[in-house]
Amino acid sequence: MLGSGPPEGRPPPTVSAPKGSHIRELGVAGLAIIDAVRVEFGLGLTVLTGETGAGKSLLVDALALARGGRGDSGAVRAGSDRLRVDLQISAQGRDQIAVREVYAEGRSVARIDDELVTIGRLAGEIGPLIDIHGQHDQQRLGDPGRQRELLDRWSKAEGHRAEVASLIQQRSALHEELQGLGGDDARRLALLEVARTERDDLEAAEVREGEEAELKEELRRASNSERISALHDELREALNEDRSGLRARAAIAERIARELARLDGDAAALQERVSALSIEIDDLGREAAGLTPFAGGARSLGELEDRLALLLALQRRFRTDEAGLLVALTRAREEVSRLDGAEERRSEITEQLTALNARIGEAATALRTVRRAGAATLASSVNAALTALDLPSSFAIPLAPRGGTDGDPLVEGVPCAVDQGGGDDVSFMFAPNAGEPAGPIAKIASGGELSRVSLAIEEALSDASEARTLVFDEIDAGLGGRAGETLGRSLRRISAQHQVLCVTHLPQVAAQADIHLRVSKREVDGRTLTQVQRLTDEERVVELAAMLAGEGAGSGATAAANELLANARRGR
Repeated sequence: MLGSGPPEGRPPPTVSAPKGSHIRELGVAGLAIIDAVRVEFGLGLTVLTGETGAGKSLLVDALALARGGRGDSGAVRAGSDRLRVDLQISAQGRDQIAVREVYAEGRSVARIDDELVTIGRLAGEIGPLIDIHGQHDQQRLGDPGRQRELLDRWSKAEGHRAEVASLIQQRSALHEELQGLGGDDARRLALLEVARTERDDLEAAEVREGEEAELKEELRRASNSERISALHDELREALNEDRSGLRARAAIAERIARELARLDGDAAALQERVSALSIEIDDLGREAAGLTPFAGGARSLGELEDRLALLLALQRRFRTDEAGLLVALTRAREEVSRLDGAEERRSEITEQLTALNARIGEAATALRTVRRAGAATLASSVNAALTALDLPSSFAIPLAPRGGTDGDPLVEGVPCAVDQGGGDDVSFMFAPNAGEPAGPIAKIASGGELSRVSLAIEEALSDASEARTLVFDEIDAGLGGRAGETLGRSLRRISAQHQVLCVTHLPQVAAQADIHLRVSKREVDGRTLTQVQRLTDEERVVELAAMLAGEGAGSGATAAANELLANARRGR
């Protein structure tokens, strides 16, 4: 559908390759009205325009699937057994291929570089490389963790937060060790009593490896002692009574075999075996005569049964086998030793926790100071950007110190429940109309407002974050021409650092693009198909004129389109 390289008559965008990541190519098949399209993307700002329902947002949906988003079998094109998305993305100078397939029966499959992966892994590896902002962006920007992450990136507070996180991990390790020592004295003594009982019982049992098998063999023999004795006697009698007859017959056989071997060399081996038979008969008789009457072992049948019952009872108690009982004994001895010496270690840990809490308080205080300053400047920057985007609203980032109890670290002199993210709850608050109270942004802002807030934040943070792909889906909803031009310039500025893809209905936004893709639909054999075309400079003028004045636009619209493009070039 699209050729490689820039369209004829237009030079490639003068945008240097980012050090982070960017999308190279997207292939989509079997998704709603998309039969099969393949789109090549470049660096800088790419816009997608076209009539409503042509499939622009379907391409955004395809990107969402490729980054691990939820798959819906209802999106599979009628007549297809599956939809498929292929994404070629360059990350840190290395190309990766991510594939996502959703089958009509509901099954979903993901691959990265031909390796079958879980959807979770796909989201973990590809998801961070692509940010999608659209009409349904509330969940991501409304997440408190995401808000705190954005504020810390702006405030350059990552180092402070990492220090707090490290100290909290150290504290958790000490608390875990303290719990392992039995906690308070009553609990420790109870655990010590249990460990001593287990140790004593196992030591008293004197378990030996292999004893269970020996006991079972002794029991088998002891329970058959009478029959064993009778068989001993019968074997002795059988061999002793008939031995002379056996010897006589063996002697005759030996004489015949010797004569046969003299006449027939092939019978030599047979003659040797017959000669050995007489010797074997004598040996059997002597061995049978030496059998002693079976008298059983040193322990009685009852003693053997009691011992085996004890071993099996211990195995059930400790939920293990014979070898595991020896391991359990070692553990019990170690536990007794550890708990016996726990008091001294508990005292050491308590002192370490006191010192660590003081360090946590200091680190969390420093983090709060940096965040508080950053919250004010980020809110100011976002409000200025929102005003330029024709959204003169109120955006604020209050910090809510988390309350604590006695024993918690002191942050600015007050006990605070500090976790790995610090001791503050960060909230993005938004009031779209003057005089109205602000509320959490995810609950107050509309989809279009939320997208513009996201854009304002991304612009503020563009220089502070690693390059990735930012996708904006119809964030110009409700904007006029002047605000649209401001929006386009904002996207343009962000695209100097990140690859930006934008679905737009505003010619003022589209004019700012490095690459302009037109999405259209047509009917083939009674089926609607989506097409994607990369526009030349001349085709862009026609498209912008149509966006300004509708299809069949006259010379005035064409002149206006040329003016938009000229203004965009002058602003670069």
